[in-house]
Amino acid sequence: MHVFYQTDLSQNQIVLREDESKHCVRVLRLKNGDEVDLADGKGTHAKAVIVDDHPKKCVLQITESTLHTQAESSGRDYYLHIVVAPTKNFDRMEWFIEKATEAGIDEITFIETENSERAKVNLERCEKIAVSAMKQSKQWYLTKINALQKITDFFKQDMQGAKFMAWCETDETALINQKIKQLNGNHITILIGPEGDFTEAEVKLAQQHQFIPVSLGKTILRTETAALYACFTVKAILSN
Repeated sequence: MHVFYQTDLSQNQIVLREDESKHCVRVLRLKNGDEVDLADGKGTHAKAVIVDDHPKKCVLQITESTLHTQAESSGRDYYLHIVVAPTKNFDRMEWFIEKATEAGIDEITFIETENSERAKVNLERCEKIAVSAMKQSKQWYLTKINALQKITDFFKQDMQGAKFMAWCETDETALINQKIKQLNGNHITILIGPEGDFTEAEVKLAQQHQFIPVSLGKTILRTETAALYACFTVKAILSN
């Protein structure tokens, strides 16, 4: 069954956005009477029937609606927030967004650090990739993606739960999987630095805000690989 994204599923009859209408009618060639699935990105899964197959404003009649919990949607009961310095080649970040959304991630924040190579992020493009990955993997919660902010501003926020910082420059940190296994809470924030890693000053600042340095292993990973590695490590250990 094809899944379409609609932010508001509170009405019995809805009109798909123009891009979704075009995909439904022109690309997939769906017609009146065909059934589709709908997601609002907030846990609602609706079933609907096409009643007007207009290529720019396709009209659907909702026949059934279910509100899923996060655990029901993704098979996990934790909240994962990856905070990452975007790469110069943003295609690599787009790949991370797609794969992390498929795997199950709740929030992504982009940060600008001393060694960052990028100072701008196309948030609209990022959100489109997340929507597409959510639909493809048939999840009912959309990953929240935050605009780029300086790392110093990020630390001003009130953050709860377990907080980790992936750091390459020391052998004294515990492996991330060891720390994840010890968790009691269900809210996890993991910082991933740029290709040049975090500076010592940034590490000290993170530690002042109760972030625990962790290792992702002996090999040096690219930024997007490190971010996805952290995501999958949490998933492998904590998913139901």
